[in-house]
Amino acid sequence: MELSEEEQKSVYKDDDTQRGLNKPLRLDGNLSEDDEKFLKTLVSLVDDGKIDLYKAQTLMNREVYDDLNPELQGRYDLEAQNMLNAIREIKNLYDNNLRETVQMENLVSRLRLSKERLESKGGDVFII
Repeated sequence: MELSEEEQKSVYKDDDTQRGLNKPLRLDGNLSEDDEKFLKTLVSLVDDGKIDLYKAQTLMNREVYDDLNPELQGRYDLEAQNMLNAIREIKNLYDNNLRETVQMENLVSRLRLSKERLESKGGDVFII
């Protein structure tokens, strides 16, 4: 039985249906040990105020960053903005008790691997 266009649209007007559609998928297990450790460190740094979710410079390990040439500093400044966007998303999921979701797993893993890749070239540039 086919639904009319109006009937199809009415399904999405229902608040309960919309909430269900917007809810991230649950993870079939736990985060990896490395990702779990990284997440705990990250959340702790944010909660302690060491990372400001709107100031990318708070991600920088100043002792290492200040010794970089200006070109590398510029690259790391840009990367810090990207990382901060991911950290805000992670913190939002964490605070809304959506810790064991596929979205959280992907965000945390991607952020951790990006950080490791960047630091393999420039040293321990970030405080996370």
